[in-house]
Amino acid sequence: MYDMILIRYGEMTLKKKNYKSFLHAMNQNIKNKCKEFSKLTYSNTSYRFYIYLNGEDKDKVIDKLNQVVGLSSYSLCVKSTSKLEDIATKAINILQEEQKNNPTFSFKVETHRGDKSYPLTSIEISQQIAKMILPNFSNIKVDVHNPEVTLHIDLRSEGTYLYTKAINGLGGYPSGMAGKGIVMMSGGIDSPVATFLSIRKGINVSLIHYASPPYTSINSLQKVIDLGEQLTNYTTDGTLFLYVVPFTKIQKIIHECTSKEYLVTLMRRAMYKIADMFVRNNDYQCIINGESIGQVASQTLESMVVVNEVTNIPIIRPLATYDKDEVVHIAKKINTYDISIRPYEDCCTVFVPEHPIIKPKLSNVLDEENKCNGMNDLINEAFKNIKVYKLESNQHINLFELDKINKFNV
Repeated sequence: MYDMILIRYGEMTLKKKNYKSFLHAMNQNIKNKCKEFSKLTYSNTSYRFYIYLNGEDKDKVIDKLNQVVGLSSYSLCVKSTSKLEDIATKAINILQEEQKNNPTFSFKVETHRGDKSYPLTSIEISQQIAKMILPNFSNIKVDVHNPEVTLHIDLRSEGTYLYTKAINGLGGYPSGMAGKGIVMMSGGIDSPVATFLSIRKGINVSLIHYASPPYTSINSLQKVIDLGEQLTNYTTDGTLFLYVVPFTKIQKIIHECTSKEYLVTLMRRAMYKIADMFVRNNDYQCIINGESIGQVASQTLESMVVVNEVTNIPIIRPLATYDKDEVVHIAKKINTYDISIRPYEDCCTVFVPEHPIIKPKLSNVLDEENKCNGMNDLINEAFKNIKVYKLESNQHINLFELDKINKFNV
């Protein structure tokens, strides 16, 4: 019965002068995500985007729409003329379909009159349509306060659209509209969620991962690759770049030369120094991570201040105020949770002291850092030997099949 999908833009409408560019990007992102459905056709206005199914499987199209960032909500709907008789005919068909699952439901009609030139008010349209509907049913009733079904009539200049449900989309802004950021990807639960939230706010992201073989295994890197491949479902073109930093020598010198309670702090400072170099050399605007205030010793405000001291590049922490339960909920929704909990250590978990310092002072940290002779040389060496993997939603990289790896030097 439903032959089209009505899409709402939501937060994008606040963009005013930039609205047209956001609108164009949003529409193009939807088309790119649905390009496998050759029968679909499209039209749009300043506030709505319409997909005409033309026989395509609606459920498969919806699966793709659920991966489009910037989409506020959508509804399966039918189109009518603005004549009350035509609207009522479509409404009766919709309610008959609803009745297949619930023979005795209550309902109300709710009208949004986007076309202000229409001679009746929204309430008058709803009342008239309800009167025309009721004689066709013997076992449904009107309930304007707590209806089981709400029949929505969206009356606009380009047509009248009828639907019963508004399904929430991912929200946010179109992918790629807010500049470029590099995400520090550890492989745990938090950093993939931070990546998704950054994509949802329009940031064109790449991933940077610090690997410490043999202390971290090939399974640990494979987990990060698998997470990245899952996250490509939310990017505009279905791709992400993963930059892998050889971090073993840096981690080893910190472990051997400094007091153990400072190991995590010094390690993260080294990571940020490399990320800073990457951003400055590759036209990025920010560093992104999955830190949440107070979640672990390295994420106290005091620790963040000391770590941040190595860079003046903006550091975005999308999860700063999130509870762990909230992060897990999102991870499950975007299908990264089961990958993240694979039991393979990353470089952030090896060599971790039993009692890391939680309120470090910069002067003490600098004293410890100065014990690592040659640290800057090792940081420069690590940066020069970064490897990059191009991750794609339709092509799986398996590190155990080396001939299939798309890998090259930066």
